[in-house]
Amino acid sequence: MRKFLLTALVTIGMIGSSVAQLAIPGEIFASNPARFNGRKVTLKNIEMVKTEGHQVGPAIGAPSGPVQVGAPGPVNSPTAPATAPCRPPRGYSQVDVFFKGEPEFKACFFMMDRMKEEMERQMGHQSAPAQITLRGDIRTGYNVTFFRLGM
Repeated sequence: MRKFLLTALVTIGMIGSSVAQLAIPGEIFASNPARFNGRKVTLKNIEMVKTEGHQVGPAIGAPSGPVQVGAPGPVNSPTAPATAPCRPPRGYSQVDVFFKGEPEFKACFFMMDRMKEEMERQMGHQSAPAQITLRGDIRTGYNVTFFRLGM
C-alpha cells in the first residue's frame, strides 16, 4: 500500500510539473497578462527585437522638421492604456519583445545584462523568433530567466 501511495504521489507531481512547463502562445499571454501574475510562464510565437546600443544621428522615424512643444495628442485614451516607464533593477537591461499575434501589446521585459549580451551575440544584427521563460507582473515588469532563439 505504501509503494502504491508513493507511486501515485510521484506520478501526480510529474504531471503537475510537466503542465507548468508547457509553452503558451504569446497572444494568449498578451490578451490577459494579469492572469499570469507571479507565475513562471514560457511563451512561444514571439520575436526578440534587436536593440541598437548606441545611436548616432536622429532616430528612424523621428520628425525632420521643427517640433511643436505642447502639441495636442492622445492623453490616456481608453484604447491606449498608459504604461509606466520600464525601470529594470540594477544589473538588468530592458529587452524588446514583439508578440506576433498581438503586435500592439507593450510591457516591460528585462533580463540580466550578461544574458542580454549573449542573446544579442547569438542574434547577430537581426531580430529572431524565440521562446522565453519569465516571471513577474504587468505593473512591475517581467524578468526573463531563459531564452531559446530560432523557435
